[in-house]
Amino acid sequence: MENIKYIILIFTLAICSVSCDEDLDEVPKDFLSPSNSFVSKENFLAALGDIYRANRLEIYTPNDSRENHLMMGFDVDLAWVENKAPNVYLEVFNWNTFTPDSKFASRWWKTCYGQIFRANTIIDRAESSSIKWESDEEKNAIVGEAKFLRAYYYRLLANMYGGVPLVLEETQGAKFDYTRETREAIYLQCKEDLTFAIQWMPTVGPDHPSGRAPRAAAYHILSEVNIQLKDYTGAIAAASSVINDPNYKLMTERFGPYKDFQWNGYDGIGPFEPWGDVYFDLFRDGSMNREEGNMEMIWNIQLEYGVEAGTAGSNDSQGRFGLERWWGGAAYINVRDINGDKTRLKDTLGGRPTGNGGATDYMNNQVWNFKGDFDRDIRNSKYNVQRTYYWNNPAQEFFGQPLSAATVEDPAILLSGNRTTPSYKKAVTTVHKGVGNVGGQNTDWGRIFKDWYLIRLAETYLLRAEAYHLNGDNTSAANDINEVRSRANATPVTGGEVDLDLILDERARELYMEEYRVSTLTRMGKLAEYLRKYNSAVLANGYVLDDKLNLMPIPNSEIEANSDAVLEQNPGYN
Repeated sequence: MENIKYIILIFTLAICSVSCDEDLDEVPKDFLSPSNSFVSKENFLAALGDIYRANRLEIYTPNDSRENHLMMGFDVDLAWVENKAPNVYLEVFNWNTFTPDSKFASRWWKTCYGQIFRANTIIDRAESSSIKWESDEEKNAIVGEAKFLRAYYYRLLANMYGGVPLVLEETQGAKFDYTRETREAIYLQCKEDLTFAIQWMPTVGPDHPSGRAPRAAAYHILSEVNIQLKDYTGAIAAASSVINDPNYKLMTERFGPYKDFQWNGYDGIGPFEPWGDVYFDLFRDGSMNREEGNMEMIWNIQLEYGVEAGTAGSNDSQGRFGLERWWGGAAYINVRDINGDKTRLKDTLGGRPTGNGGATDYMNNQVWNFKGDFDRDIRNSKYNVQRTYYWNNPAQEFFGQPLSAATVEDPAILLSGNRTTPSYKKAVTTVHKGVGNVGGQNTDWGRIFKDWYLIRLAETYLLRAEAYHLNGDNTSAANDINEVRSRANATPVTGGEVDLDLILDERARELYMEEYRVSTLTRMGKLAEYLRKYNSAVLANGYVLDDKLNLMPIPNSEIEANSDAVLEQNPGYN
C-alpha cells in the first residue's frame, strides 16, 4: 500500500542524536543516515520519543479544524457540529453517503500505520549486532515499549476497520501486494505484543515521566483486546492488575492547585465562593499528572507551553488543543441585547466559545436523567457543565440576568442552540494565559494549556465491568460501575440493570471528549445503532443507515495503490 510503503523515518532521524562506534570505518559521521541513527540506547529512546511526539500530534494538532475531534464523538452520538438553526446541522461524516474516500477513514489509517512503521523500525533495529546493549533487559525494555505502541495502534485499526494488513517488520522497499488478515489475527498479535510489553515495561515510580506509557497502560489495552477475543477471564485479570496496583486509585477528594478555588459564578455578580468538586479538579491545569498528585492518571498527552518542541505546532499559538473552541462552547460573546450591547468573555472558566459544537440531546439530557440523577451526579454539576448563560457586561442594562427571548436582540439565535448549548468545563483552561485578545479581554483563541488524558483509571473500571458482564457476572460488573458512580455521587446500579448500553452511557458520562468514541462504538458493533438513536443530523434528516457503518471503509487510495494483490473492501462499501 502506497501510504504504508512511503512512510519514512524522517521525523525519527530528525530528532535522533548522531552517534557511532569508532571501530566502524564506513559509517557516515557528518549526517544522519539509517546506519548511524540506531547505534546507542539514546538513539532508541529518541526514536520512542518520536512516536510519543507523533501521538501528541493526533490531539494537539497544529491546524485549527473540527476534524481533529471526530474520533472523540463529534458528529457521532455525543456532539453535533454547528447547529445554525433548529434541526439544521453541519455534517462532517455525511453518514448517509459515507464512502471509502472519507478523509476520516484515510486519516486514521495513515496515522496508525505511520506509528506502526516507527515501532517496527525500533523493534527490528534493536536486534542488530552492531548495537552494544548493556544487557538483554536494557534491550527488552526498549522493544517492549515499542511493542506496546505497535499494539496500541493495531488495536485501533482492528476496532475501526476489522481485519487489516499485518506488517511486523520495517518496510524498506516498495510493496504492492498487501492482503488483509482477520480481525481476530490482529487482536492476537496485539495480545502477543502486549504480553511481551508487560514483562519488560517499567511500572510507575517517582521518576517515570507522565507522558511515557507505563506497564499499567499495557495491561489496560490488553483488557480491551481480550474482550474482543472473548477471553473475558483474561480481560478481567488484566484490568485487575491495574485496579489492584497500589500506585493507582480513583481520586475521591479535592486536590491540586484549584482545590480551594473561589469564584463568583457565570453571572459575574455576588460574592466569591468555593467552586468545584473532585471531578472538576481532575481537569484543572496543574492537576493532570502523577507528580501533581493525580493517582488516577495512567497515561497522558503532555503539553509544555513556552518550551521548545513542547507544543504540537511551530508556535505556541497554534500548538494547543482547541477544546474550548470546538466542544460545547456557546458563542454568547457575539450575542447582543435589545440595546445592541454585547456580552463579554469571562476570563476565568469562560473559554473562547464560538458555538461550533454542542452536546446532543443524548449527552445533554438523557444520560443525566438516568435514575433521577440530573442534579445529583457531580459530573453534571454547575462546576462541570454550564447550562445557563448570562449577560456579563457590567455596562449592560441586563447585567447578571440570564439570556432570554425578552432581552436578546435576535431571539432566533436562542433557538439555534449554538449560542447557548451546554459547555463542558473539562474543556476549559481555568485561568487563561492571554496570548490572544477579544474585545480587549484575555483569551487563548479557544486552545488549552492543559495536558490531556489518554488512559484514566475510571475507564479501566468500566472495561472490567464490560468483561464481567460479557462473562455473565453482572453483580461484579455493577460493583465496578458503582466505583465510578460513587465518586460522582450518583445512584448505584444493580446487576439486573447492567447491559452494554448502560456501560456505554456510563462511558459517556465519565469520559465525554476523552475516549475515542468512534473506536469504542465500532469495536462493540454499536456505531450504526447509536447514530440512528442519537446523532442529531441523522435524526433531523430521517436518514436510514446501514449496519455497514459498524466498520470503517478501507480507504480507496490504499486499495488502488495495492496493484499486485486484492485488498478487499469492507462489506457494503463501493
